[in-house]
Amino acid sequence: MPVRTMPWTSAATATATLVAALVGGGVVSASPAAAATSPTAGASCPSGTLSLRTLESGCTTSTGTVRLADGRTFAVPARGGSVAALSVAAAGAEELPEVVVTNTGSSGVAVRVGDTWQGSPSAVRQAERSALGTADTGAATVRPSAASTKCTSKANTQNDYRWSSTVQWYYNPSGTRTTYGDDALRAAADAWTGTITSCGTTVTSSARESFVREATQAPNLTDTGGCATNNGYSVMGWGTLPAGTLGVTCVWYDQNGVAREADQRYATRYSWSSTATCSGSRYDMQAVATHEWGHLYGLGHVASGTGQVMEPSGGTCATGSRTLGLGDMTGIAAKY
Repeated sequence: MPVRTMPWTSAATATATLVAALVGGGVVSASPAAAATSPTAGASCPSGTLSLRTLESGCTTSTGTVRLADGRTFAVPARGGSVAALSVAAAGAEELPEVVVTNTGSSGVAVRVGDTWQGSPSAVRQAERSALGTADTGAATVRPSAASTKCTSKANTQNDYRWSSTVQWYYNPSGTRTTYGDDALRAAADAWTGTITSCGTTVTSSARESFVREATQAPNLTDTGGCATNNGYSVMGWGTLPAGTLGVTCVWYDQNGVAREADQRYATRYSWSSTATCSGSRYDMQAVATHEWGHLYGLGHVASGTGQVMEPSGGTCATGSRTLGLGDMTGIAAKY
């Protein structure tokens, strides 16, 4: 079957501007009560919604919500835990910067937006020391066509978590925009596991997943692309996301970098296809889900133009991204 490949393309300039606003002067203030409390290092944070400025005091908490300047909210993870939000954008749209919220316990909470950490100074130092990655481990020089680099670029990025057990996951079809969404998700999940052959190369990945059943429970994500409180069940489903965002994955993991839960939400504002062929202004469900499952397993974005599934954004009917590139394969084999 002929495949039409449309590479993921990044809006890097817009993303850089957005990150600067999130970590600079655009910080949303805490509620009046929280601001008046002025917590000190080691003291309990005010209840409710917390700003990055409040977390900079070094206060501690195991509840509440962190709000970013772009409106995204993140439920504070349990002490010793972290949550990461990773997404994929439509071609030409602003990317949602990757976010990690880490609760160190007695040292407070640190938040990474893009590449910049903020929050409790002590927690930030711990997070920076313990982070394993988010660094490119083999980006090749970009050539004129992403199609020509798919099988030559070894670009891959390792995030600081992985699974030590089989990912047991559920699918909630409520609001689905495509008939065979569950089949597309299963194929996407399988693309990163076992013996993988592509680009004339074969690698082995010990990553494992198992579809349990359909469920009525919703994924623990918010309409703004943030992460709500986790509950131990990995659920994939549909819902509202910011304009330009196709899908978001939230991954909860412990202080040792062991992933415990991952939920995914796919945007209902777009038209989707999950059949063998794709036409028109639809987004290929399997291709987008393959990208998001790469995030779930612990891989981050690579530079646009490298031809890899893990490029940060993509166009309609990008069925070529159902298949891993050399960098994708290199990354998953190194991770597992």
